[in-house]
Amino acid sequence: MKYPDEVDLMSFFECEPMSLDSDVIPFFYNESTYQYVNEKNQSFTVKICPSCGEVKFFVKSDSLELSNIQLNSVSSLSILSDRKEEKRLMITSENYIIKITLKPELRLELIEEKDV
Repeated sequence: MKYPDEVDLMSFFECEPMSLDSDVIPFFYNESTYQYVNEKNQSFTVKICPSCGEVKFFVKSDSLELSNIQLNSVSSLSILSDRKEEKRLMITSENYIIKITLKPELRLELIEEKDV
C-alpha cells in the first residue's frame, strides 16, 4: 500500500490529525482523522488507516451530507495537487480510481477499471 507520509497529509489538510490510538502507535498502523473546510464552506472529514487499506471520506455542506464513501481495499492514496487554489487526491484500488477535488469545491470522479 502506498500512502503519503504524515507530514504531507498534514500539509494537504492544513491540520494535525486526530489519532484513534495514542501517539505512540506509528502512523501506518493507526487511524488518523483529518478535518478540512474549503472556501465554499464544505466540511471534509477523512479517516485513513494505511495498514488496513481503509479510507473513509465524508463531506457536508451546512446540514446536507454531500458524500459518504467508505473504502476497505485501498491500494494507494496519492496527492495530485496541494496548491493554494486547488487540492486534489487520488484513491486507487484493484477495480477503481477515485479522483477527489476538495478545493475550490467538491468534485468526485470515479473510474472503474478492469486492470488498474
